Amino acid sequence: MKPVLWLFGLPSSGKTTLARALRDHWQTTGYQVVLLDGDELRSGLCADLGFSDADRSENLRRAAQLARLLATQGHRVICAFVTPKEHHRALVRQILGEAVRLIHIDCPLEVCISRDVKGLYAKAAAGQMAGMTGLQDEFEIPQHTDLVIPTHELTVPAAVAELSDLEAG
Repeated sequence: MKPVLWLFGLPSSGKTTLARALRDHWQTTGYQVVLLDGDELRSGLCADLGFSDADRSENLRRAAQLARLLATQGHRVICAFVTPKEHHRALVRQILGEAVRLIHIDCPLEVCISRDVKGLYAKAAAGQMAGMTGLQDEFEIPQHTDLVIPTHELTVPAAVAELSDLEAG
């Protein structure tokens, strides 16, 4: 089974940006790459789920199972999900085993808020949205990761290089 790179962090930390850049980089070298993004899965496969802890766990369970299926078929899989709690990350590790590389996309909340192109933090602050990770719902600092990418300090190409090095190693 191919390794699965699981990028996780606060909303607007840069998970999807890095995942897309890495996918594009790998595709230019001829690899079969699949990107699983939290927003995209929630608009289809996981559209029936909300943001309660149980629903978040189910969303991540489905994503990890899909990633496992794709990786066993020879695809490089990149996942971009908030994955806010340690028990969510443990679930992902349980499903994907040694194939998963958990990568914390680390970015201060203030920077994430300033990058918020979808306006989610503003909606949450205005009381128009409940359960926003980082504001109303906690993002637990990870205890066990394979790599930390500080997106407020690195350029996208530098971060992609680190991700490629991890997967190659």
